[in-house]
Amino acid sequence: MERQKKVAIFNDLSGFGRCSISVMLPILSVMGHQGVAIPTAILSMHTEFPHYYMKDFTKDLPAYLQSFTQEKITFDAICTGFLGSEQQADLLIDWLKQANTGTMIIVDPVMGDHGHCYPTIDAAIVQKMKTIIPYAQVVLPNLTELCLLCDEDYPSQRPSATFLCRCCEQLCAQGVRQVVVTGMEEGEQMCTFIYEQGKYTEVYNPKVGIGRPGSGDVFAAVVSGALLQGKSLKESVTMAAMFVKESMELTLQQQTPHAYGLCFEPLLHTLWEQLN
Repeated sequence: MERQKKVAIFNDLSGFGRCSISVMLPILSVMGHQGVAIPTAILSMHTEFPHYYMKDFTKDLPAYLQSFTQEKITFDAICTGFLGSEQQADLLIDWLKQANTGTMIIVDPVMGDHGHCYPTIDAAIVQKMKTIIPYAQVVLPNLTELCLLCDEDYPSQRPSATFLCRCCEQLCAQGVRQVVVTGMEEGEQMCTFIYEQGKYTEVYNPKVGIGRPGSGDVFAAVVSGALLQGKSLKESVTMAAMFVKESMELTLQQQTPHAYGLCFEPLLHTLWEQLN
């Protein structure tokens, strides 16, 4: 059996609501990997709930990260998600600089959606995110985040392949190998745009419901887990898009409140079956 791979998850940790580290850990585990939490913040529940509690973990991160260095623990992949401050971005960059040459770095540049930044994201954090991008092999922006990274205006309709290729090429010129633009609506379908080695392809799935908290984290976890199992980028994206779709169908069947995220747990076995 191939050696089990270790994946560092640099993201926030929410106890309730199915997002970030809380969804990435079980998905990576069922796909055969060891997930390791590196929390940027600890929340009782994510911020869509009005009465959440949050502890910013910024001041604890240096010692937390240093302990891995002292124990000589290395990772096969580093997956980054939500960053709450410029200081966290600087800490992440310092840590990425120390990563082994063979470490796969997957960046989900969590900054906004539907043409707007999230409330906690300001222009300074956007600029910091741009400095993280060159360290990534794979970047997973939605259309809003792609525009922010490339200083483009958010389009009023589904952009052309020419527009998307130009933006992706701009990121690749900084050292990124593969770009996956997620969550674009096209009629009754959702499109995921894949760009690598100067070429693009698109993956389509039927549109089911509306986006929920944690959907992007579920998608990123499946893509990461599949890539580490040796799947191609298109195979990984197709698996992730289908898993999100099926999880959404189950979530709607169970009439789960929007803030509760995706009911993905009963479907975890399908990921294992696809890899074995």
